[in-house]
Amino acid sequence: MFTSPFTFARRETKLEEAKYAFLGVPYDGSESYRVGSRFAPRAIREASREIEDYDMQTGVNRLDIKIADLGDIDVAHGNFMETHRRTAAVVTDVLEKGVIPLCIGGEHTISYSPLSAYEETPLVIIYDAHLDFRDDYMGEKFSHACVTRRIGELCGYEDIWVVGVRSAARGELEDAEKLGLRYLSFHRYHDGLDEIARASKGRNIYLSIDMDVLDPKEASGVGNPEPPGFSYTELVESMGFLGDANLVGLDLTEVAPPYDSYTPILAANIIFKVLVKAKKSLVH
Repeated sequence: MFTSPFTFARRETKLEEAKYAFLGVPYDGSESYRVGSRFAPRAIREASREIEDYDMQTGVNRLDIKIADLGDIDVAHGNFMETHRRTAAVVTDVLEKGVIPLCIGGEHTISYSPLSAYEETPLVIIYDAHLDFRDDYMGEKFSHACVTRRIGELCGYEDIWVVGVRSAARGELEDAEKLGLRYLSFHRYHDGLDEIARASKGRNIYLSIDMDVLDPKEASGVGNPEPPGFSYTELVESMGFLGDANLVGLDLTEVAPPYDSYTPILAANIIFKVLVKAKKSLVH
């Protein structure tokens, strides 16, 4: 038949045969500025269908990376805890099958759900323009502005690095210092990459990418754009630590397709770049 499935990168791999499981989580119930990240999984899938299978920069054939597309979580709009329950249940099933989840938001709050499914806490590396370390935002504890705080309660603050930060309230910074959260500001991120490489070497790591870590000149279609920021090339090059660590999970969040058609293209490429960089350390 002359048709193709509407899946990430046109993949038709079964879950039992895959190394990775692509899972959309189209939830954006707490967005405080620009809404629309619920439309990101579909837009990123569409963009991924036009990416060539051969990575010229690394010589990796992306077809060798086995990905099953599980579709989207049937989210409960306006009800994070029910959405969380459903997402965690699916991710738990994926992990029990020995497959690595790729959770695509949606807003950054969704990162809490896949992380809650791990029996052993991984090292969490978050790329984000914002510290997202408020205890609550407008009375809501499960908000995109609080996600790093909630992950810290789940995984331990000492097992989190936040990279690319350039926006935070003074109280967030004071709490981060008090609780032991480690972060690299965007203006000095180069100074800390070696430390992240040492901390992550040989460890299981979970990578969370909020697309607003990129400069809005490159990725304008995000929920909370914050200049300046990484270029696409800088972001990819900063992830050299992936080759010596064990990637056990990835989420990518905060793409808002109504504002820009290029950001989903960047997101699809970044997902593949992460998997290519991690390929050496992962054997299915």
